[in-house]
Amino acid sequence: MAISGISGSGSTGGSGSDAVTSAFGLGKDQFFKLFLSQLANQDPTSPIDDKAMLGELAQFTMIDTLQQVEKALGGVQLAQSSAMIGRKITGSDVKGAPVSGTVDRLVQSNGELYLMVGDQAIKPDAVVDVTSA
Repeated sequence: MAISGISGSGSTGGSGSDAVTSAFGLGKDQFFKLFLSQLANQDPTSPIDDKAMLGELAQFTMIDTLQQVEKALGGVQLAQSSAMIGRKITGSDVKGAPVSGTVDRLVQSNGELYLMVGDQAIKPDAVVDVTSA
């Protein structure tokens, strides 16, 4: 009975994509706790393949790197968008209506930046023209 329990827990962690999904949703510390638990509870008669284990670690490292790049690019977008404050822009707001006016502030909502012209919100990529005010 104990062997089937060990075998069952060893087979649930063998999928690389499941571990990557868990790593992306959980965070570094939780992923490594899960990974070490998987190693500690694997079936000794059929251990995890070393190539699969290295693949899981490589995928986790890639996800971590991409998250860091995404953060860095978010900072660049913030810097570029803040440079538009006080400038006259032309574009379309989030509802698709045309907008022309001076950017008076930036707003961040749900992880996205918006340029504000009065009470109209414009995504930075919806701007078609920028001039000095």
